[in-house]
Amino acid sequence: MGNLAVAVLLVMTTSAFAKEAKTKPRAAAKADISSAAAGTALTEYAASTSALTLEQIGLRFAETDGKIDTLKASFRQSVRMEGSDVVQTVEGDVLFKKPDLLRLTHRIPEPQTVVSDGTYLWVYRNSTNQVIQTRLETWRKSEPLAQGLLDFGKSADMLTRYDTALTTVSAPGADGHRTFTLTLKPKAADKKKGGDTDFVLTLRASTKDFFPGDATLTVGRASIRSRFENVRLNPAIPAEEFTFAPPPDADLFKSPEPK
Repeated sequence: MGNLAVAVLLVMTTSAFAKEAKTKPRAAAKADISSAAAGTALTEYAASTSALTLEQIGLRFAETDGKIDTLKASFRQSVRMEGSDVVQTVEGDVLFKKPDLLRLTHRIPEPQTVVSDGTYLWVYRNSTNQVIQTRLETWRKSEPLAQGLLDFGKSADMLTRYDTALTTVSAPGADGHRTFTLTLKPKAADKKKGGDTDFVLTLRASTKDFFPGDATLTVGRASIRSRFENVRLNPAIPAEEFTFAPPPDADLFKSPEPK
């Protein structure tokens, strides 16, 4: 379940289902990210002056995808609505394990935890001591953009699943590397089938590591930018990081199960 940008946006939107905050905030439940082994840095490639092509980018993406089993990083996401100067911002840390285990720990604007255990998606809002539980597959089916957008370890697959264009390539920087931008849109045939919400996804990366750690998703009037830093591949993440048990006194809201 990569879907990081969508997952973080989910936390913003599902908070509307919560009751008003209780008068006594509860202590933050933090994932012990520091307990994970360091992992390795992203592979760095030699600078090149040869023409950059979608085929080359796809190959580099596939190389990184194949190396990912677990991943940890810090993230920052901002959401802006068309016609508004208001920007909502979320900052925190992410732990991920293929294929669909995820833990997001929010620091800003308030402590909040999101866990995918492979069966359920859990959202815990510390300040109100409230938990939202939804079956992962149910959420995927109810959110059209949950079908593969921004999946860790599936970047190369995205380039073939959607109409992809290499839209910008910068001049080499002081280190000889270039930054580039990819624009992804649903294929016309998929839109006719109703299989994808209309959107534009912009990925930014450098020829230094070919990791698309800066992405902007535009759908409807919303523009969501997600940036990932301090990326480490294959740290040793304890299994308990991907489990969640609601606090005994928490208010639990369960999404309806399909009949």
